[in-house]
Amino acid sequence: MGLRRVVSGIFLLFYFTVAAQAATRLAIVPANSRFSEAENRIVDSLTGKLAGKEGVTIIDRASIERILREQNFQNSDRSSLDTATRIGKLVGARQIVIIQVINGVYSVHTENAKNDVKTIGTVVLQASARVIEVETAVILGQPTSPVFQDSALVSETKTKGPKAYPYYTRPGSQETTGTDPQVVLAQEWQKAVDAVTADLSPKVVTVLASAPAAKAELPLVAGIANGNVFINEGTTSGIKPDDHFQVVRKADTGLKDPKTGQPILQRQKICILVVTNTDENNSSGTCQGGLPQSGDVAEPMRH
Repeated sequence: MGLRRVVSGIFLLFYFTVAAQAATRLAIVPANSRFSEAENRIVDSLTGKLAGKEGVTIIDRASIERILREQNFQNSDRSSLDTATRIGKLVGARQIVIIQVINGVYSVHTENAKNDVKTIGTVVLQASARVIEVETAVILGQPTSPVFQDSALVSETKTKGPKAYPYYTRPGSQETTGTDPQVVLAQEWQKAVDAVTADLSPKVVTVLASAPAAKAELPLVAGIANGNVFINEGTTSGIKPDDHFQVVRKADTGLKDPKTGQPILQRQKICILVVTNTDENNSSGTCQGGLPQSGDVAEPMRH
């Protein structure tokens, strides 16, 4: 099931929240285990593969790292559910993906044959991506990649023994061919990371698609400035100029529900807000009718 279907119900109720719901804020964070270098590589690669995917907005890694430093998480193990959800809330993510490498090694060995010695570099990599709903601290899924293993020739040394001729003896010799070991190392790690993230990427998207739809929240009136009414949602929520909102207020009637004892509130229509200016996180416009107050709810209208 695609993310578009997941959010279709929300669209029918609140058309302006489609963009926000479809673009769930996702943080991808390394677990910071003993394979931290490999985890960082996977985070970077997975971020690249998920960037631009429908339904996913990746939180900038530089921003995440800055917050981790400020909160002293840079050297901590982030694999626990409690720590992961704390980080998710700090960076403003709806879901957080914790990348943990199960096995990540690069080793070099030699293979000896007659008059031939080969140096072989081998990489082994396997990782998991734990997807967590930040608000509820629920693990939505933990896809794991299959073990990736690949080997590459680093160098080869061929030995030729001396050979006697009637009037001349050719001395023995050795010839070594190969590639810079650091180049082979980098290439093998890149192959491994690409393979692992190519496997994890669609699995993570599938997990995100199966996540429960976020509860839609209506924008609230922030106040009045320079004759304009401001609400606390903007273009990131799909609001655009000429959008209309019914501003309503829940007023206390002075009565209480005889069963629950809770105050009975009456919905009052205050004014019609017509948006004239938008920013990422707020919008403003003129309100026809009564005078809105901070905290009033702005309900979208079709026009």
